[in-house]
Amino acid sequence: MIADGIVSSSIPVYKLSGDSYSIGFSYGSQDKENIRRVLSHHVDVAGWYGGVLVDVLSLIIDVGSFWGEDGLAELQGIADGAGVPVESLIYHNLQKYAVGACSHFAGCFLGSGEFCHGANIDVPVLLILRDSLTFHLQYRFPVGGIPYVIPGMAAVLMGIGGFNECGLFLSSSMLIDAAQPKQVSGKFHGKIVTDLLSSCGTIDEASRFLANVSGWGGWSIAVSSPREKRVIYAEYHGNKTMIDSVNNSFICSNHSRLFQVDNSKIPEHSRIRYERLNTLLNPNKITNNTSGNKIYFDPNKKINEIETILFDRHNHIKKTDSKFGTMNTILRVDHAVTLLADDKNNYAITLTNDAEQKKFTTTINTSDIFIK
Repeated sequence: MIADGIVSSSIPVYKLSGDSYSIGFSYGSQDKENIRRVLSHHVDVAGWYGGVLVDVLSLIIDVGSFWGEDGLAELQGIADGAGVPVESLIYHNLQKYAVGACSHFAGCFLGSGEFCHGANIDVPVLLILRDSLTFHLQYRFPVGGIPYVIPGMAAVLMGIGGFNECGLFLSSSMLIDAAQPKQVSGKFHGKIVTDLLSSCGTIDEASRFLANVSGWGGWSIAVSSPREKRVIYAEYHGNKTMIDSVNNSFICSNHSRLFQVDNSKIPEHSRIRYERLNTLLNPNKITNNTSGNKIYFDPNKKINEIETILFDRHNHIKKTDSKFGTMNTILRVDHAVTLLADDKNNYAITLTNDAEQKKFTTTINTSDIFIK
């Protein structure tokens, strides 16, 4: 059982239904003040962080396949609902530094057999947009699709984690060691996430979906069914996908586990966070058989301690605790969202939603949202 969260009015919830344009328009209308604020702030700082704005549209080989017709319709809906130019939304969503996600894991505890799936979503652009980039929850009820919940960012299309009515829980993380092509081809990662959540009702369906993924850049994706204590882990580098079909657990930060890459391309901060997660979750390197196929989390750990691990600020290399998050700690300096699921249909969601980095947590049971 996940520890009780503080249900806070500081977490805005937007209930969105209909076709893609209607969902976008509804969100844009409800969050228009935050959308306008962050777009204005983004323009002000663009020349300070990462150089001047580039003509990002010219980098996309096929805009239609990148977002899909429904993605473009949702963007237009957000723009119309918020009363902003759709071009501003496109630039905001395409700027390279506006995406992130960092540490995630899933597995069972050896002693109790309880299953958990946790993730931190970290957003580098928060380092310059913290005063204006806000976060919220979206309860989405798409026409003809499976209802699902995602944490959202102001003016950002779709999301990179969440859960659906069928009980599937998804987390993902950018793989920095994957080659980033100069031209953008394949599908937008947020579109991959929402397509999976809205169309897959089982782990097997999610596995078939992931086998055919073609996206831009490199990402890891984990989909679990906490009630069944099952998880699949996959990585894609462009149009190449690898799925871990053996293990029923994983630990990942910002570098590849399945693809063979040049170790020199693995960021040091990602390696440090990965080692710290392994130390906290599986210090004795326990496996379920001699081949070492499955990680079992520390039998002395309790599932309600997992949130503490996700908020860990220990520098594994320096052997010290930091007062604030850094790039080398599990709780990074640019932390935005924490997601955590247990095998009792409970989902804990924590948002960092103001300049003082205060954290607001709510615990949701799927039966409270999805009424058939």
